[in-house]
Amino acid sequence: MARPPCPACWSRPRRWCTEMPATDCATDEAAATEQGAWRAGLALLAGGDAAAALPLLRQAAAAGEGGGLALLNLGLALMQLGRLEEAEAPLARAAAMLPGHPEPPFRLATLAGLRGEADRAARLLLAALASDPGHVPALAALAMLEEGAGRLEAASALIARARMIDPAEPELDVVAARLALARDEPGAALDAASRVLARRPAHLAAARLLARAWLRRDGMAAAQAGIAARAMAEPEAAGWAIAAAELHALAGRPGAALAELRAALALAPETTELQAALGATLAEAGRDAEAEPLLRAAIAAHPGELDLRNRLATVLWTSHRVSAMLEVLEEAIRAFGPQPILLLNQALALNALGEQQAALAAAEQAVAHPAGGVEALITRMAVQPYHPEHGHAAALLESGRAVAARLGPAAAPPARPRDPERRLRIGLLSGGLGRHPVGWLTLAGLEALPETGFELVAYSLKPRQDALASRFRARATLWREVGALEDAAIAAQMVEDGIDLLLDLGGYGDGGRPGVLQRRPAPVQVKWVGMQNGSMGLDGIDWMLTDAWETPPGFERFYAERLLRLPDGYVCYLPPAVAPPVAPLPAMARGHVTFGCFNNLAKVTPRVLQAWGRILGALPEAQLVLRTHALAEPATRERLRARMVVAGLPVERVTLAGGVPHQRLLAAYGEVDIALDPLSLCRRPHGLRGALDGGAGGGARR
Repeated sequence: MARPPCPACWSRPRRWCTEMPATDCATDEAAATEQGAWRAGLALLAGGDAAAALPLLRQAAAAGEGGGLALLNLGLALMQLGRLEEAEAPLARAAAMLPGHPEPPFRLATLAGLRGEADRAARLLLAALASDPGHVPALAALAMLEEGAGRLEAASALIARARMIDPAEPELDVVAARLALARDEPGAALDAASRVLARRPAHLAAARLLARAWLRRDGMAAAQAGIAARAMAEPEAAGWAIAAAELHALAGRPGAALAELRAALALAPETTELQAALGATLAEAGRDAEAEPLLRAAIAAHPGELDLRNRLATVLWTSHRVSAMLEVLEEAIRAFGPQPILLLNQALALNALGEQQAALAAAEQAVAHPAGGVEALITRMAVQPYHPEHGHAAALLESGRAVAARLGPAAAPPARPRDPERRLRIGLLSGGLGRHPVGWLTLAGLEALPETGFELVAYSLKPRQDALASRFRARATLWREVGALEDAAIAAQMVEDGIDLLLDLGGYGDGGRPGVLQRRPAPVQVKWVGMQNGSMGLDGIDWMLTDAWETPPGFERFYAERLLRLPDGYVCYLPPAVAPPVAPLPAMARGHVTFGCFNNLAKVTPRVLQAWGRILGALPEAQLVLRTHALAEPATRERLRARMVVAGLPVERVTLAGGVPHQRLLAAYGEVDIALDPLSLCRRPHGLRGALDGGAGGGARR
């Protein structure tokens, strides 16, 4: 979820504040002893060593040495170290002791902006400007608040005022370039970004803005040629490689973008912003092991950047290191406050750990936040089905309708020609068109549709390169990668493509796009597979493909969609081409029954653990094997063991194992006698895999 600019983002103004020249500050141990902790700490802070300055500034503040300035610089040191929560108190005390000084309210405004408290930040910035009307950082920060609120003219006026005071400050030109681009003035944006790069050749934001401005003004080919020519003329300037990387990324060429960013970092290895950009690009390409150290280094250099923390959290998520992800998010929430983007990812992490109550509480907190928006409502829908009390059908319908209300009423369906001789065009909207549960449960059915009667147009929300993805591509008449597009652009493309019937295969799961469905790009829209836990609550969906087991007769009142029940099950499971042989019953060799559950931990509620505890209690020799990706992480195993103890499970008889490739997972079913599915949210893939293997019977159903 994108965040509006905040006062901390415009630049990094002076790292220390004093009424005397920095050259008067002590810089060595002898001078520190002679001049006191205040001067010594100030010198270290001015030299960029906030960690060394911190204890001296604490000592000075405690002794009353340095007065309000010591408290102010103590707050600055804490901010530079990313300890934002601790910085608030000394800065507030400094503001009280230095009523005419602009820096305390400016720094407090920075903290408020980082926490998403725009109104408070604006009040504090106005207080700083009342003390010093020429305070350039405060003018720039106020401009960015105006920009975030969509008041571009007011923002531009503030930047113009700041540039009159300090025309040489390049960060003002960065904001000016961004504002010009937002006003659709690419020429002015190009000029402003070029001025920055002339003074700071490796400036990341300026180079990216330059690329976007050039692209908007002249088109992709001309922008690429122009940037290449500038790179030839200035081969040691990293900015041109950054700009080229931006164009490659916008054109959907991640490999080329990575190569250009690596070249830029080689030209400017000391630029931590470039390290962060490379880490983010690697993460987007799924190269998490390479991305993580770069992101951690960038966070160490810029602990006040919330987006870096959140990016690291997403890398840990895709690596199935959910406990580590949660630790990063909790630390960020302590520093930046309960911002919605952090709360939403915290909700997903807690849910993946099987802590459903805490997950829903985090999502509800984000929903209640003024900046929560539709993303908070969608994330609540993603975690709520797993909640042991609030995951029932009626509650899900209510939450889905809240999403619909925020999105607005569905658009009128487009008209399509009625021609009985024409093939029907079926659109598939999904991020799982490949080796994914959606792929396993839909591909066989889609391949069975006769090509003489049906065209398939795929709108893929996540690129996939695997055997199943190849089969989806082979069946599709047209394939579009749309994951980088906004909802409106995807819907417009579907209308242009003339879709007759749209199948949504994502729901509120990872990458789902309810905003596309509410724009009604097809005359008939149907929900099928993909996070199909209950009603989506949208008036933009006409039907839900289901069966009498998933939605028994009488459940119609819990669905906004009409239920189209297929007679023999609503999924079309695709077994692997080569399955392991049916295994003999393990109990015959072991002398005891082995139960197994290979579901994700989100489905393992306290009630499930208690039921398993009663099963093992009734069979003193029985064993239980739990296997899922998250359990490869030691911290996650310890969290689950603690929950098992509370539920009365004998942990010494429970084996916790991480995920394995699909073929090995099928073979692992042969190592258990009876597969246990959770008491709710049973998933077809697990039961079907167990039945295919033959070594494990079906589990409990809802």
